[in-house]
Amino acid sequence: MSIVYHPRNTLGAKLHRRAARHIGKRYLSPKLERPIISFSFDDCPRSALTNAAPLLEDNGWRATFYIAMGLCGTSNHLGQHMSLEDVKAAYKNGHEIADHTFSHLDGQQVSLRDFLADIEKNQAALNAVNIPPSRNFAYPYGCVSPKLKKNIAQKFQLARGVHNPVIGRANAPLDTALLPSMRMYHGKAIDDIIGAIKHLKTQPQWLTLFTHDVRDTPSDYGCTVQDIHRIIAVIKDSGADVMPMSAALDHIKSMGEADV
Repeated sequence: MSIVYHPRNTLGAKLHRRAARHIGKRYLSPKLERPIISFSFDDCPRSALTNAAPLLEDNGWRATFYIAMGLCGTSNHLGQHMSLEDVKAAYKNGHEIADHTFSHLDGQQVSLRDFLADIEKNQAALNAVNIPPSRNFAYPYGCVSPKLKKNIAQKFQLARGVHNPVIGRANAPLDTALLPSMRMYHGKAIDDIIGAIKHLKTQPQWLTLFTHDVRDTPSDYGCTVQDIHRIIAVIKDSGADVMPMSAALDHIKSMGEADV
């Protein structure tokens, strides 16, 4: 059985993560008439590609896959990970391939230099399979500090975190240097997502969702196929548009920004 890495949860680590939410913000103020939802899948579990992607594609939707290329061809608590051919297939099918570092590093436990070098290594690995440079990044484990956030903001147009968004406030301003996202994990989190999507009918927002593996017996960080079906059903009822992360960002910018 693979050992599951848990990021440090000391007071200092918590304070760094919380401080990053309030420092170095890069505001985006949406002016949406229709809500937008973005699905994202972290690391590169093959089950996300084989079990979840076809359900989205059947509805004409695409997702963002935050790929850590160093995990390709390996297995761990999330199950088997994608091969290089799987990553290429996801891109060919219209999904966004975004950066998640090569080695799935904890940004609070390595030097900034090593972390940024690992991102470049990931970009080189993606380039080697003819996937263009990523515009979009997700912090592994959600581990971030103010200094790391500042540097990531200089490299990517969008960086996604793992903290929950404010629900029920139409077109709430967003920090594109540390975008909030809802955990799409099996259990109560799915009910929370469904409740949030129902709010979008009258209070349009850009809502992003993330998970890892998608299978009948998911890890603590994944969900089931039935969970995806439930979310798809409520999205259809909400009238929301579904777009990959970068496409959603471009769409919002094209509509102009609301006064705040």
